[in-house]
Amino acid sequence: MELNPETSGGIERRRHKRYRVKGETYAFLGEDTGTLVDISKGGLSVHCAIFEKEPVFPAHLDIFIAHPHFYLPDIPFSLVSEIQTVPASIFSLLTIKRLSMKFGPLTSDQLAQIEDFIACNTVVEN
Repeated sequence: MELNPETSGGIERRRHKRYRVKGETYAFLGEDTGTLVDISKGGLSVHCAIFEKEPVFPAHLDIFIAHPHFYLPDIPFSLVSEIQTVPASIFSLLTIKRLSMKFGPLTSDQLAQIEDFIACNTVVEN
């Protein structure tokens, strides 16, 4: 998936407050899996291990947390930015990237579930 040219470029464009996710929460991106870092009503960011080749992301992702059980499938998104968080080594085929994503059009049920997730599974920061 390509970066969205309207939202990349280092300028803050968020309309919604981001909340740090507590616990082990995962985003399934087709064949790839990432760990949620933060989430808002408008999008989320994920740490994702990238092996030898760049992944091709689908147009939808799934959010999963084991305890308390929460599963939200088929969330539309577009990739806003991709930042390497762990320095690449010439000896390693693995890099860790932070992927920032903007939600696509959500149903009222999906938005309500995301709001419930934020209320129950995030940390309030000052």
